[in-house]
Amino acid sequence: MDELVKAVEAIRCRVAPADVEIRLEDERLHIGSNHRRHSLPIVRLYRPSSVEVRESASNENLLVLVAASAKAIEAAAPFNHIVVPDGNFRLMAPGVALLRETAPSPKIKITRARFQGRTGLVAETLLLGGKRAWSIHELADESGVSQTLAHRVLDRLEKENCLEAQGSGPGKTRTLIKPTALAEAWSQEETLPRMALRGYLYGASPNAVAQKALQICPEGAIGGLLAANSYAPILTRVPFPIRFWVPERFWLGRFGEAGMEQTAEGANLEIVQAKSDTWRHHLETDSLMKVSPWRAWLEVSYASGRSQELAEHLLEQLQSRFEAGTLLRGASAWK
Repeated sequence: MDELVKAVEAIRCRVAPADVEIRLEDERLHIGSNHRRHSLPIVRLYRPSSVEVRESASNENLLVLVAASAKAIEAAAPFNHIVVPDGNFRLMAPGVALLRETAPSPKIKITRARFQGRTGLVAETLLLGGKRAWSIHELADESGVSQTLAHRVLDRLEKENCLEAQGSGPGKTRTLIKPTALAEAWSQEETLPRMALRGYLYGASPNAVAQKALQICPEGAIGGLLAANSYAPILTRVPFPIRFWVPERFWLGRFGEAGMEQTAEGANLEIVQAKSDTWRHHLETDSLMKVSPWRAWLEVSYASGRSQELAEHLLEQLQSRFEAGTLLRGASAWK
């Protein structure tokens, strides 16, 4: 049975005592009560991004979200919508004030390749590649992963309509067509980096602290807000602490030798590590070594306040550059 039918049936049973009639017919949801009747056209979105939700949402239609990320569900919250197949729903319309089963859960069940660690690296490679047509071999080689893992990622994204396939057999290629949906799925599923060290390193500004950290560990890279703001300048001053990525095997004692004091409060530098150093595959190499723009966005995607404005602005830039076919890799693309 159609998952939407199941969801609507659940709502109908819930409101039956209130004499509210709900039925599906010709891709419209008909709602009737003793006082008013209304009909909402249905807009189905599969694996939508938050941008796609906002573009499609209206109080005059009903959004049906399937395999939606937490950000997509959040974007749909002010509008008529139902989330399937996990059964959560929220519906507001003339004739029905509010119908809610449970608050939409930010977690979705993933039975295929989950975007974290080396699998997340494949997602990052696809995002940085723009509208390139990828073979399994090329994607695996560019990402530094096995062809089996690359195939699992491509298989999942093709089933979720995030990719467009060309050809068949050994010559088959796939092109990313929904970058924001992929990025939001990656940001939801990626695990937080491991905090290796937190402390205070003297520096007159965030940039000065970052440069000092790079002198201590030239193999490292700036991440978080400072990296994101360098790609899409919004903040006049980036707040501490600065996030700094170091290789998994780097000896952290070098920071202490350089004068960094470990502290729980007042820290201006947080040092993080990730298994297999997946962040190192896509570094920018201009005056400030930093993680790729897509990874920088991922790190600030759930920020709040002005930092959220930065995250939204950076995502808009990345989406625009993707659509324009502008090179996303390399420092020259961001000057």
